[in-house]
Amino acid sequence: MKDKFIKKLKRSWLAIWIAFAAAALSTIGVLAAYTSVSSVKRVVSTQKGAGMLFSSNYLTTDENDLPRTITFSSMENSPCVTVNVCNYPQTLIKHNDKDITYTLTVELVDSNGNAVTGEETAKYSVEYNGEKKTFGSNSKIEFSLLKLMADDFNKHEFVLTFDKSQLTKSDIYMRVTATPTNQAELKPLSAKLGVIYINNNTSATWTGTFIDNATSPKDLDGFNYRLSGSGEGTVTLTWNTNYVDISPWFKNTYNLIISKDNSGIATASLKVNSAEKNQYDIQFYRTNGINSAEQWSDGNHTNITVTGTGFVSMSFTQSATKEN
Repeated sequence: MKDKFIKKLKRSWLAIWIAFAAAALSTIGVLAAYTSVSSVKRVVSTQKGAGMLFSSNYLTTDENDLPRTITFSSMENSPCVTVNVCNYPQTLIKHNDKDITYTLTVELVDSNGNAVTGEETAKYSVEYNGEKKTFGSNSKIEFSLLKLMADDFNKHEFVLTFDKSQLTKSDIYMRVTATPTNQAELKPLSAKLGVIYINNNTSATWTGTFIDNATSPKDLDGFNYRLSGSGEGTVTLTWNTNYVDISPWFKNTYNLIISKDNSGIATASLKVNSAEKNQYDIQFYRTNGINSAEQWSDGNHTNITVTGTGFVSMSFTQSATKEN
């Protein structure tokens, strides 16, 4: 009798143990699935599969070398563009767990990428960590053996100074390239940057455009949208949440109040003043899979459309002139 009781007890414990193990595995599976989805929702990648743990506010991994311009007022004595290179995505989700060594090269070129030479090159300079370099006869500046440490969210800042007297007529750009030297999986970052002079007597203006220069938007997991301009007023952003949604980081940073209608169109307003900040880079996340009909709206990649419906649009209302 005693032996039968013990055997029966062992079988009962075995059944309980199997049930417990199955429940634990099920929980692990659900947790893994949730973690995966959660991570995808929080990460914006400008290129499929890119970790973006080596990024920049201006430089991208795009191979299309289209010129990009930044607006300045005539009040600026020295038009400067500050380019940062970081060991984290621009959304500040996480930082690279390895040190990144890289070389930063800046070339003075025209819009076609040809080297610019002559006496005027000395009017252009790049400064990093207190060291200022001007362009010589080879139209190239290089900062080598740079290292982004893995101990925290780290970035390097490079100040590009342009010649103000040339802003209305010149065809001079700085082609900036950051090339990693110790992590093969990291792609080089680059951009061809120029400046535009805005006369103070003209009306204020702000524009919005996508800055991901991939051949097709279907090549991208997420998108970077840039607002830039001159003057003070209100930018109204509108986006189609059936395709994309705005970065929670940007929403929280600028305290956006977002409204959404029944068709999925979201709207938010942002106060802008170029005297304080003349550019905003906004990340948009996909909310659904890639649509086979996606395409750039024009050659400048101003918008992304699906059978005529745009992903993002903006409008600008200038502030009323203040009387003295």
